[in-house]
Amino acid sequence: MNFRVLTLEVTPELISRVTGLPLGLPWSKEERSLGQATKKEFFLPEKHPVEDKSEVQRTNFPPLWSEVSFQIMKYITCEGRFSIVYNYHFKLLSELRHGMDLPLEQKLSIPYFLLQ
Repeated sequence: MNFRVLTLEVTPELISRVTGLPLGLPWSKEERSLGQATKKEFFLPEKHPVEDKSEVQRTNFPPLWSEVSFQIMKYITCEGRFSIVYNYHFKLLSELRHGMDLPLEQKLSIPYFLLQ
């Protein structure tokens, strides 16, 4: 990022330092196979969402998680398509639903996620 004479390189480490969020496992939204695995992890074994290629309609979520996914899209990933939940949203949703009790070295790096 350039601000007149100041050049600032935004890195996960900088985001971590500014926000106080810990670094964890890096993740790239381009890693499609990881996105598919995360999607399967998010839903309970007896629940199978109706999929359209690599995304799921937000209406297939339980009400709580539909609202959480909406807030992620609106305020974190700044999406304009609020009806479809993509693989990279599932990574953060899965972290919120299943990863809260994991050791730090196994948690998603939120600074890295935000930078992606």
